[in-house]
Amino acid sequence: EQTRNLVFVGHSYGGLVIKQALIQASTNPSFANIADYTRTVFFLGTPHRGSSFSTWGSIAARALQPLGSNPSLLQEVAYDSLPLRDLHEEFENVIRDKLRVINFYEQRKTHILKVWFIQWEEWCVREQSATYSKVDNIGLPVDHYGLNKFGSKNENYRMIFRKLLETITPIVSQKQRRLYSVPIGTVESYTERHRLSATVNENLHVPHRKASVPHALTIHGLGGTGKTQLALKYVKDHQDDYNPILWIDAKDEDSVRSSFERCASELQLSIDRTRTQSSSLLDSPTVQAVLRWLYSRKDTDEAWLAIIDNADDVSWGIKKVLPKGQRGSVIITSQDSQSQKLVDGGCEEVQVDTMELLEARMLLLRHLRLDLEPVPQYIQEDCDKIAERLGYLALAIDLAGAYIGNETDQRQAPRQYLADYARHRDDLLQSEHTHGLSASDKTVWTVWDTTLEKIERRHADSRPGWLLAFLARFSDGVVQDELFRLASLSISSITREMYDETAELPKWLAKVLAFDGKKWDDFCYRQGRNVLVRYNLLQRTQGDWAGVRMHGLVQWRATKFWQAMPWDRWHLVATTAACAQLSEETARPEFRRHMVTHIPDLSRKCLTRLGIDEARMPIVWTTVGRTYFDEGRWEKAEELGVQVMQTRKRVLGEEHPDTLTSMANLASTYRKQGRWKEAEELHMQVMQTRKRVLGEEHPDTLTSMANLTSTYRDQGRWKEAEELDVQVKKTSTRVLGEEHPDTLTSIANQASTYWNQGRWKEAEELDVQVMQTRKRVLGEEHHSTLISMANLASTYRNQGRWKEAEELDVQVIKTSTRVLGEEHPDTLTSIANLASTYWNQGRWKKAEELEMQVMQTRKRVLGEEHPSTLTSIANLASTYWNQERWKDAEELYVRVIETRKRVLGEEHPSTLISVADLASTYRNQGLWKEAEELQLQVIQTRKRVLREEHPETLRSIANLATIYWDQGRWKEAEELEVQVMQTRKRVLGEEHPDTLTSMANLAHTWTSQSRNEDAILIMEKCFELQRHILGHDHPDTVSSREALNKWQGGNNEIGL
Repeated sequence: EQTRNLVFVGHSYGGLVIKQALIQASTNPSFANIADYTRTVFFLGTPHRGSSFSTWGSIAARALQPLGSNPSLLQEVAYDSLPLRDLHEEFENVIRDKLRVINFYEQRKTHILKVWFIQWEEWCVREQSATYSKVDNIGLPVDHYGLNKFGSKNENYRMIFRKLLETITPIVSQKQRRLYSVPIGTVESYTERHRLSATVNENLHVPHRKASVPHALTIHGLGGTGKTQLALKYVKDHQDDYNPILWIDAKDEDSVRSSFERCASELQLSIDRTRTQSSSLLDSPTVQAVLRWLYSRKDTDEAWLAIIDNADDVSWGIKKVLPKGQRGSVIITSQDSQSQKLVDGGCEEVQVDTMELLEARMLLLRHLRLDLEPVPQYIQEDCDKIAERLGYLALAIDLAGAYIGNETDQRQAPRQYLADYARHRDDLLQSEHTHGLSASDKTVWTVWDTTLEKIERRHADSRPGWLLAFLARFSDGVVQDELFRLASLSISSITREMYDETAELPKWLAKVLAFDGKKWDDFCYRQGRNVLVRYNLLQRTQGDWAGVRMHGLVQWRATKFWQAMPWDRWHLVATTAACAQLSEETARPEFRRHMVTHIPDLSRKCLTRLGIDEARMPIVWTTVGRTYFDEGRWEKAEELGVQVMQTRKRVLGEEHPDTLTSMANLASTYRKQGRWKEAEELHMQVMQTRKRVLGEEHPDTLTSMANLTSTYRDQGRWKEAEELDVQVKKTSTRVLGEEHPDTLTSIANQASTYWNQGRWKEAEELDVQVMQTRKRVLGEEHHSTLISMANLASTYRNQGRWKEAEELDVQVIKTSTRVLGEEHPDTLTSIANLASTYWNQGRWKKAEELEMQVMQTRKRVLGEEHPSTLTSIANLASTYWNQERWKDAEELYVRVIETRKRVLGEEHPSTLISVADLASTYRNQGLWKEAEELQLQVIQTRKRVLREEHPETLRSIANLATIYWDQGRWKEAEELEVQVMQTRKRVLGEEHPDTLTSMANLAHTWTSQSRNEDAILIMEKCFELQRHILGHDHPDTVSSREALNKWQGGNNEIGL
């Protein structure tokens, strides 16, 4: 140990050895530190002037001379001998006032010999020899040997011990102050982060025996997260565990050099100033002296701790001057997530992220001068809101605290800050008014500047700073890699479509979104991204859609970089390109949920500002509108669709093919919203115009006729739909051929019309034809083939042919899973179809398992509010309903209604279905009043929105009749059932399954009124029609037969 303070204790002649050793150490540079660091010498009976007892020793030495004894040595310590006088004089010259001397001398003679009554006693070292002037001289009532041997902790022992303690105490305290070389302290407002502090303490004590230092830890994270303060907290808590503690500011070479100069001075190291100061930091004599000193510590020395603060830029060579040594511990603070590589052989890490809510609140409250206990709830809530606005970033919160702490009205200061932040965020975050009030000399505006400048300079090819500024334009600072992959596949063509044929991306962005002819070449993107992740300006996100995210304040700051660049234009091009490709790639449509969050403002004003001509604006609106449409965001799709239609009418003319296409697209959006009248009007207009302009047999004309047919089907206008279906099929067959995909689609549409009319045999024949042709022409695994198989399964289901339906459903599921994937929307639809087949067979448990699977997957993949997710929740509720789990069903129905009202609107057909389902649930629980109110509400809305004769309106009237029936209100039930039956006969036909259902319901009502003959007559007719149309084994046919058997047997106690 070269700097440990020393206290020597010497007894008798040992004291003379100490004096000689200190004299030699003072003249020998190799041992100079011994003389420099000796603080006290205790002499216990040391013969400074010699001892008369040496005479007797000389006699004994001469007697033992034949055995090698040297009598001349004792002659030199004879009383007042010249060698002792010279030794003492030289000793006093060397020590001068450098150390303290305490002489203890004996006050009793030493027993030499005792024979009977004769005893011999002598003074070994008399007082005049054991003491001298200008030092402490203390006598003890003991003989020479009693000065260092104690039988018990008596008063003589306690006297020497007190003097030792008195001497050592100031030395220890002086040593602690001198070797705590930390130029900064924890700020007054420091708020303990218990979890992080515990992790720092735990990780720094993890040993790495083969490392350059056995205990090393890097504390890394985004600038402004409080890394330095965390390191300071550890130093403060453990300052007694290390000696010395050295602080190195590593922000640049000059700061490191200055820090080593300070440390060398604190350690009182001798620096050879005659050597030329090298420009190289590693060759600096001061740096080398400190590193050498630390490295040379041995196991007997105290442990040392070095903090390397602000090691954000490691490229200039900080690693070469990092302290090493087996008694050392090193803490590094850095924005560089790879800073642990600075320590060879092993280094632990702690990543510092944003503050937790309670930590952030406490930090703000520390700044407020409030004499309130407890702090009012409204102040705590305001502090929480400030922390949330600032993303829980320690630096930003501390600066905000300094700001509000300077306000006059401390109780209103947090609320005032929130108001100021809402209106003047940029000013507040750039403000330097808190300089001197906060511990940091940085602001949110400046904290990341140095890091960005360095990485931009060092990685000029990948332009990471520009990439950060580009990413900052995306919603919430979160960007999925999938978005860039999609954008890369069509960004070149989209750029030219949006601007002109000569438009090109800037070189750096073209590299980021490079396309190699087959897929996205993400090399340059990863290069730039990884640099930003390394310095914690970005964080990687994992999961289904891996990507990056950035802190909200980093995003804010990044949007201020290079503001002259057209960032918003590039952002628009990238998102539009991604939307365009997403519509093409049906394999992963579930990404749409994330894609729509990134779509920017697409108003005409905004697009004009970004340099897009009016004639090219529909390209953007159509591309993005398709994404909204596919995602079920129909209001957004409608807004863009209207703009496309209006612009194309004005720019291209009302009869231009693109104008007509935009009208058809808008009509499809209206149809999805249940606005069938508006959809019909547009489809009719498109069809008539195409007939006139393109001709009746043009494929686009046939498509518009098919679209109009779908609208008729939605309105329950089966006859009109059938007429158009037949016309389209005939024309497609003649013009395009029997096996053309469009012809097959027209046949499938006709089958759908038959299906809705309950003409299942005819529907089945067409479904089989379409399926077989698609299998042969398109292949068994083609998407259209799978749809036709699902359609046929649905037809089997309605005929009660459960086994055949189940076989087809299972086949479709297996193929969809293999071809599209387990979580693809079409695969989930096929699973839901199988659940429906189980449901119709009363296999509720199996149906429930599948519906639960579909619901959970759709929630995760599509989102909780997607229309398909809501449908799956409603299906599960229906299964609960059939199991008489009324409460479970009710909870789900209520949730679906609330969401559909918010997302789709109160009058959307799907919303009305869910309200009707809830009414049915209330009915089954005997809540007649609640059920009646809801059902009346549904009827009134459907009459207004759909019309009075729409199948869904008639179904809701039939449901209300059932509610009356359950309450024994037979006349009211009968009136409604007669109305429904007659209307269905006129609109749907006497043989439609829904008409037959209404006949059966009326028969049951009549039996309840004891009109048995009337009931039997109508049920017999109903049964004959069901047997002819549905088949002998159809569940409805079986139910009617059983009712007839009972009634004709005289048993009238039957219900619906």
